Amino acid sequence: MHFQASIITAAAFASTALAMPALFPAVNNKVPKAFLSTREPQMPGGGVTTPAANGTTTAAACSKEVMALAEGIQSNIDDQNNEVATVNAIGNVMSQSPVDTTLYAATQASLLGYVNKGIAIRQNNQKITPVGNGATAGLAMVAMAQMEELNLTMSLAIPASGQVDTATGMKTVETLKKDFAGGIDQNRRIWRRQWQVARPPQLRKRSSAASKIHSFLRWIDG
Repeated sequence: MHFQASIITAAAFASTALAMPALFPAVNNKVPKAFLSTREPQMPGGGVTTPAANGTTTAAACSKEVMALAEGIQSNIDDQNNEVATVNAIGNVMSQSPVDTTLYAATQASLLGYVNKGIAIRQNNQKITPVGNGATAGLAMVAMAQMEELNLTMSLAIPASGQVDTATGMKTVETLKKDFAGGIDQNRRIWRRQWQVARPPQLRKRSSAASKIHSFLRWIDG
């Protein structure tokens, strides 16, 4: 009953308020080509209005900047979903005996590609972050985490000997799973903050219906 009532509340609110952008897209898992979400990550920031030379920014321009940043954070979350799917696939490959080194190498290369793409998206997000925006500190934390993830992913490459150290590799995979999960959680918090800032003034004062949908979304997140 609680779930049904929440769904009804969500639908009612959606018909009267601006639709929130997609937050957590589904992931289609395919091995090894497309550990891709249903939305391919896109570089944000196109057509973003920048502050005037005198340092002043209109409310509309600020909203566009913040929304562009929210879209950039969403792109990062899409990429992180791909990272999670791919690192899980690496673990599955390593659990086989003997290890299919061709499949392993392709999957590791795919993961490295997603990690590097995530770094590029985050760097662009930092460039388009408005001065004084609260996302600055959060994105700095994401940057530090990404450097660790990059090093760990590179350590999974097949060595010159051609032998995969599965014992060490599985430990690295488990560490990456935790790191990616933490990164998604961090970006979720940043995303929610940007949506709150970018909302039109008439929606910033939360109505009873808005409060219920907010609670519903938090309930879904767990």
